[in-house]
Amino acid sequence: MDILETVGKAITKVFGTKSEKDIKKIQPIVDEIKSYEDQIKQLSDDELKAKTEEFKQKIKDATAETVDEIQKIKKDLDNIETLTPSEHREMAEHLDELEERELDIIEEVLDDILPEAFAVLKDTCRRFVGKSWKVGGNDITWEMVPYDVQLVGAIVLHQGRIAEMKTGEGKTLVAIFPAYLNALAGKGVHVITVNNYLAIRDAEWNEPIFNFHGLHVDCVDRYQPSTEQRRKAYKADITYGTNNEFGFDYLRDNMVVEQEQLVQRDHHYTIIDEVDSILIDEARTPLIISGPVPQGNQSDKYVEMKPRVESLVLAQKKLVANLVKEGKALLEEGDEEKAGLALFRAVRGFPKNSQLRKLQQDPKIQKLIQSTESFYLQDNAKNMPVVDEYLFYAVDPKMNSIEMTEKGREFITKKGEDEDFFVIPDLGEETAVIEKEIDTLQEEKLQEVKTNDEFSEEYKEKKIEETKGEIRQEREKRFNDLHRLFAERGDRIHTVNQLLKAYTNFEREEEYIVQNGKVNIVDEHTGRVLSGRRYSDGLHQAIEAKENVKVEASTQTYATITLQNYFRMYNKLAGMTGTAETEEGEFNEIYELDVVVIPTNKPIARDDKEDLVFKTKREKFNATIQKIQEYQDKGQPVLVGTTSVDVSETVSRMLQRAGISHNVLNAKQHARESEIVKQAGEIGAVTVATNMAGRGTDIKLAKGVKERGGLAILGTERHESRRIDLQLRGRSGRQGDPGESQFYVSLEDDLMALFMSDRVANVMDKLSFEEGEVITHPWITKSLGRAQSKVEQNNFSIRKRQLEYDDVLNNQRNVIYARRHHALSGDQLRTDIMDMLDDLIESLVEEHVAAGDYEGLHENILRHIAVDVEFDKDEWFKMGERQLADHIVDKALEAYRAKEERMAKPLYQVMKRITEANPENRPDKVQVIFTDGIRRMRIVVDVESALENEGREVARSLEKSAILSIIDQKWMEHLRELDSVKEGIGLRSFAQKDPLLEYKREAFDMFKMLLDEINQEAISLIWKAVPEVQAEDNKLEKAQKQKSRFDTSSMETQHADSTGMGLKAPSPEQQNGGQKPQGGNAKRQPVEVADEPGRNDYVTVQNMNTNETKEVKWKYAKRMVEDEGWIVVEK
Repeated sequence: MDILETVGKAITKVFGTKSEKDIKKIQPIVDEIKSYEDQIKQLSDDELKAKTEEFKQKIKDATAETVDEIQKIKKDLDNIETLTPSEHREMAEHLDELEERELDIIEEVLDDILPEAFAVLKDTCRRFVGKSWKVGGNDITWEMVPYDVQLVGAIVLHQGRIAEMKTGEGKTLVAIFPAYLNALAGKGVHVITVNNYLAIRDAEWNEPIFNFHGLHVDCVDRYQPSTEQRRKAYKADITYGTNNEFGFDYLRDNMVVEQEQLVQRDHHYTIIDEVDSILIDEARTPLIISGPVPQGNQSDKYVEMKPRVESLVLAQKKLVANLVKEGKALLEEGDEEKAGLALFRAVRGFPKNSQLRKLQQDPKIQKLIQSTESFYLQDNAKNMPVVDEYLFYAVDPKMNSIEMTEKGREFITKKGEDEDFFVIPDLGEETAVIEKEIDTLQEEKLQEVKTNDEFSEEYKEKKIEETKGEIRQEREKRFNDLHRLFAERGDRIHTVNQLLKAYTNFEREEEYIVQNGKVNIVDEHTGRVLSGRRYSDGLHQAIEAKENVKVEASTQTYATITLQNYFRMYNKLAGMTGTAETEEGEFNEIYELDVVVIPTNKPIARDDKEDLVFKTKREKFNATIQKIQEYQDKGQPVLVGTTSVDVSETVSRMLQRAGISHNVLNAKQHARESEIVKQAGEIGAVTVATNMAGRGTDIKLAKGVKERGGLAILGTERHESRRIDLQLRGRSGRQGDPGESQFYVSLEDDLMALFMSDRVANVMDKLSFEEGEVITHPWITKSLGRAQSKVEQNNFSIRKRQLEYDDVLNNQRNVIYARRHHALSGDQLRTDIMDMLDDLIESLVEEHVAAGDYEGLHENILRHIAVDVEFDKDEWFKMGERQLADHIVDKALEAYRAKEERMAKPLYQVMKRITEANPENRPDKVQVIFTDGIRRMRIVVDVESALENEGREVARSLEKSAILSIIDQKWMEHLRELDSVKEGIGLRSFAQKDPLLEYKREAFDMFKMLLDEINQEAISLIWKAVPEVQAEDNKLEKAQKQKSRFDTSSMETQHADSTGMGLKAPSPEQQNGGQKPQGGNAKRQPVEVADEPGRNDYVTVQNMNTNETKEVKWKYAKRMVEDEGWIVVEK
C-alpha cells in the first residue's frame, strides 16, 4: 500500500467518506418526510389524490408571471416590421434568460414540496400493498413500501446526482419518487433502461401508482418510430424507454419537415437506470442514422488486400514460432540477454502464440520478458526499433495498436510495384522539394523570356504573365498529385492495418460471432449480441473479409450523436446503479454528476474471498469444475462468471464431461435470459454466464437455499474493469441474504499477462509451485485491483478523446438543429432570418468595400436578394462599413415587407371567400407554388393560421420551407465531407501533427463555409421567390403531406462501436418485422421523412429553359434533374 493510500484511509476514518457526509445532510429531509406520515394516513383516497393537483397548482402559481412574459416575447419576436436585427437579438437573449428563470423557479418549488410529495407517494405505496396487476404478461402483487435508505436514494436522484445502490435494494421503486415529483412541472420525465424488456416491465409495474395520481405513463419501446403512438408516449407525464430509442428519436426529429411529425418534446429531466452501463460503456459509441454513399463504395479494397495480409500474418506466425524456439534454446545455453530479446520480440510479434503463452507461465521467463521490455522502453523507447525491425509488424497489446515495419512493407509489395507502394510521402519534405523545383523552373522560364531580344517590351510583359500562369498551373498540378498520392497510400496502409488488427487482435467467439453470414459484435460487459452495431473506421469490413462473409457497402451519415452528448442536453440528469464509485471521476468530469453511495437496508452478509491464482488456465478451469461440483453436491446454487462467449462454452463443455447439469447464458442463448435467470436461484442450480448477462433482473433464492449458504459467485477471470467484477459479486447477498464470491485467475489471463507485477512473478518463482497448486493473498487481490485501475484510466482516456471529437460536431449540430427547430416551430424564426440577412449583407460589404468596389457591391445585392438599393457611390463611400450594412438591411427589409403584403392580401381574400362559401369542406392546408426563376417550390400553408394573420402565413411558410430545404441539403453534404475527413484524420500523425487539432481546424473552416452558404442561399430564396400565379379560388390546391429530402427507404439506424474516427458501415439486415422493436435496431416502419420516389415511380418534370413538361419514371428523371436543368413538378 502506498503512502497516499494510507493517508487517504486515515483521513476517511477520522472525517468519514464523502457519501457519509452527503447522507448526513439528506437525513433531515427524510425525517421531515416521515413527519407527514400520520397526517397523510388520515386522508381518504380522494383527498390523497387531490394533493397532486395542489402541488401542480403551486408550481403554476410560482411560474405564472415568467411564463406570461415568455409568451409575450415569443409573439413580439415574430414581428419583422418594427424590430431591428439588434433588437431581435436582445429579445432572443432575454427569452433564454426567462426560460432559465422558469426552470430555476420550478426547482425551488419542487425542493420546497419534496417532503410532503414523497410522503404522499409513500402512503400510496402502502395503500397498494396486496393489490395485483399484469406485468410482462404475468400477475404481480405489489409488496413495496420504501425504506429510509430508499428515500435517501430518491432525494439524491431528484438533486441530479447518481445513487449507487447495491443489487436488490429496490432501485425501480426508488426511481418513482423523483419521477413523480418532477412530473408535476408538466415538462415530462424520461426514465431510461438498458433494454426494452426492462423498459416495458418497469412502465407496467409502476403505472397504477402514477395513474392513481392522474399521471399518464407510457413506454416508447412499445411502438414503431415516427408513429402517432410514439408521439403520444412522449407526451405522457412519465415516459420509459431504452437509451438507443431516445437518441434515435432525437435524430429523426431533426430530419422532419412538419412540426406535427416531431415526437419528442423538451429534454427536462431524466433518470438513467444502470447509469454506468449507459453513460460509460455505451456512451463512447455514436448513434448513427445513415444511408448509401451516392458514388458507390470501396468495400472491395478489403477483399483485394486480404491475400497479401493473410500471407503476411502467416509469415509473422512462423517467424514468432522460430523466435520462441530460439528463445528456449538460448535459455538452455544460459544466454538470458539474447533469450529475453527473442521472447520479447515474440510478444511484440504475436502475443497469442500458444507456445509463448505456455512459456510465460514460468515466473522466471515472465520476469525476463518484463526486464527486457523495461530496457528497450527506457529513454523514450529509443531502442525499440531494434526489437521491431526483425518483425513484419509490431503489436502493442496494451495500446491495442499495430504498426507495419519496413520488412513487412517489403514483404507485401508485389514484384514490379513501386517500392514505396506502402509508404506515405512526407508532406513537409515533398512540399519543400516541389516549392524549390517550381521556383527554379519559374526563374529559368522568366529568364528565357527576359533575355529574348526578339520580344518587344510589351510582348515580354504579356509573355511573363502567361508564364507565371503556366507555372501556377504546374505548381497546382504537382501539389494535387502529391495530395492524391498521400490519400491513396494512406488509405492503402489504413486498409492493411485494419486487416492486421482483424487477424491479430480480434478472435471469433470472443469479440464477435458469425451468424447467418453476418459478423455480430458481442458486448464485452453483458455477453449479448449487439445487433446492428459495427466496428467503425473500416475494421468491421476487415473482419468481414477475414471471415469470408459479404463485405457491406460504405454509407454516409445522415445524422449522428453520441449518448454522452445526447444526455448532456437534459436540464437535469440523474442515474442509479450498483457500481458507480469506481468511475466517479469520469461521471464528474464529463457529466458534472456527483456519486453518492447509499447504504444497504440490511448489512451485506456475503463472504467475498481473496482471489485464487493458478499457473495455467488448464489448472484454473480444472479447479473451477471441482469447486462447482462441491457446490452442487451440497445444493448451493452457483453463478459462474466468464469474460467471453468462448470461455463460457469451454466451461460448459467441461461441465458436460463431468456430468454436471447446468444452464448457459451468453450471446447465443440470449432469448432464454429470463427463463435461465429465474432458475439460477434454485437448489443446486449451476449457471454459466458471460459477465453481467441478465443484468437488471434479480436472482431470487428458492426455499432452502439460504440454509445452504445462499448464492455462490465463481468468477473465472478478472475483468479489466473493477466495476464489472463488482457487478458480478453483487448478484449474491441481496437484502442481507447469505452468499459468497471468489475469483479464479491464472498467469495466462489477459489482465495478468499485461500487468502482473514483478512481486507476483518472484513469489511464484521462490515458492516453486507444483502443477495445480494455488496462491492466495490479500496483496495479490490488491495488485489485480491496481492493474484494473490502469486499464480503467486508459479506457477513460479513450472515451474522453472520443468525446473531444464528437464535441466538435456537437457544437455545429446544436447550431444547425436550433435553426431547424426555430423553422419548424416558428419560434424565433424571424430572429434567425434577421441574423442571416445581417450576416450576408455584412460579409458582402466587407468584401467589396475593402477593395473599393461599390459597383460590384450594388450588383451583388441585386443578384442575391433582388433588391435594387438606390446607388450613390459618393454617399456609400462616406458611410462606415457598419452604417452601410445597416442601410442596405433596412432597404432589404422594406422591400420584403412590401412583397409580403402583396402575397398576403390576395391569399387572404381567397381563403376568406372559400371559408364563407363552404366552411365544412374548407381544406386545412393548401399549397402554393413559388419560384425564384431557377427552381420551383411547393409551399404548404395552414389555412387557419392564414385567416388569423390575414394571409401573412404564406410568407411564414415560404421562410420555413426555404430554410429547412437549404439546411437539410447543406448539412447532409457537410456530414459527408466530415466523414471523409474523419476517415483519414489519423494519418496526419505520420506528418507529426495532432489528428484532433487538425480535425478541429478543418471542421471549423468547413462549418464557417457551411453557414455562409446557408445564409446566402436561404436569404436569396426567401427574398427572390414569388408565387407562380396569383391566388384565385380555383387555383388553390389541397396540400399533400410534405416529405423530407432524406431517402429513408434505405436509411438505417445503428449504434456503432467506435474504434476510431471513421466512416460507418450499415447495420445488419433486420428481421422479425411484425414484432415490437427490440432496442435501437429493430426493423423500422418507413419514417415520415422520405423524399425521393421509387425508381419506377412516374414523376412530372419541367425544363426551366423551355417550360416543356414530361411524365417519366424517376430513374430517368433523376439524371434530367441533376444534369440537364429540369425540376420535379409533381411526384
